[in-house]
Amino acid sequence: MRAPLLLAFGCAALAAACISLDVGVGGDGKVQTQYLLADLALKPERRSEPIARRLLVTAVPSAIGETYSIAYSRAAQQRAFYQFASWTDRPSTRIVRLLADRLEARGMFTSVALLGNSIGGDLLLNVAVVDVIHEVSTGTGRIEVQAELIERRGRRLVARQRFSASAPVAQEDAPAAVDAFSRAITSIFDELVPWLERSAEALPARTPR
Repeated sequence: MRAPLLLAFGCAALAAACISLDVGVGGDGKVQTQYLLADLALKPERRSEPIARRLLVTAVPSAIGETYSIAYSRAAQQRAFYQFASWTDRPSTRIVRLLADRLEARGMFTSVALLGNSIGGDLLLNVAVVDVIHEVSTGTGRIEVQAELIERRGRRLVARQRFSASAPVAQEDAPAAVDAFSRAITSIFDELVPWLERSAEALPARTPR
């Protein structure tokens, strides 16, 4: 288990006001609890015929996307992390895996795989996690990602788009924040997947090498 982590930026007093997740283990004991993001959408309708391209999906490293800590903010320019709650997987890793699963279920491409799995691809989808934050002042959980579709032959940028979504957080604790994050990433996929589909369909037919 990772040691409880508390970081605060911009205001030393924020540490005293840290949101913490208390899990009953007897007395005043607290335990570290880990959470997973989820795609809450129903199984998508499958395409009658896939786009004749092979897609690779990869995460672009970013500070917030690589941390296991769950972030919250009480005011602008301030950020802290839950003491007793963390991610099971890094947000960047989890988001690209969920997205690949959604694309595979849609049957959008000839094949969909994560980069590095020894599978070839014609197109590359780079996904950068820009932010994952429980904004206490607004009572929302917000996720922002940037997606880039690259044609691997010639390393040509096909399309780039930022996607952001927020969902209400029922109460000031980690389980409620994670639930909001899952609803937010589901909304982002609901926009990102059609954008990717349109972008890939607009590409000219491939010519033999």
